[in-house]
Amino acid sequence: MSVRIMTAVWSIALPDSEKIVLLALADCANDEGLCWPSMATLAAKCSKSDRTVQAAIKSLVAAGQMSRQEVPGRGCRYIIHPTPAAASPPKPLRGEAASPPKGTTPTPEAASDKPSRTITSPEASPPTRRTRQADPKAQPTRMPDDWKPIRFADGTVAREIVDRRGREWGRAALESFRNWAANADDRVGRKRDWQRAWANWIIEQDNRDGRRTGTRADGMGGNGRGHSASGMGRTVDAGQRWLQRRQAG
Repeated sequence: MSVRIMTAVWSIALPDSEKIVLLALADCANDEGLCWPSMATLAAKCSKSDRTVQAAIKSLVAAGQMSRQEVPGRGCRYIIHPTPAAASPPKPLRGEAASPPKGTTPTPEAASDKPSRTITSPEASPPTRRTRQADPKAQPTRMPDDWKPIRFADGTVAREIVDRRGREWGRAALESFRNWAANADDRVGRKRDWQRAWANWIIEQDNRDGRRTGTRADGMGGNGRGHSASGMGRTVDAGQRWLQRRQAG
């Protein structure tokens, strides 16, 4: 809840349903006015039906008191930006609305000088980066230019492979993965979750290296057909060749 947003909403003259709905949204919002409550949450807070809450939100959006954005698979995102002038009643009622009833005092919370605080809840918070990556409804895309892999969680197969094969192997595998993503056709070069594709790539490269890497008596891989020249597997060989060509160019 943002005390600043709540205080601004209290100062606006609105019809009963719109006022209580805007207050419920402010109760979920952070200091930027952003909130993410479900319709069921709003209806429960306001003791109103879904239809009444939806009608109030429509009127508030039309009056410029808030914005509403549909987010596929995530419901609606609301941004509250209360504007008292836009919600002022007609002139005959202006004087009455501007004069508070006798004997009333500001509510303790609105009059308090304590700093604003934001309560983060699953409904009031926008989705995190990891959540967006795992969204099953996300459209496949090419690898973004600024994409960077996230460290694999401990205990996962990909983490075990990277720890076992070493930093140089992981670096070469990443260069190989980026090179593939840049040159693959759209049929296979578009992914919903590039972090998951990267984990699968690590596992597949380790399997391929295990199948193709030969071993000599001295423990180093041979450079003949089906063997690794570096002794660290075909992934490192390919990554090193790619780096050499890039530095030479």
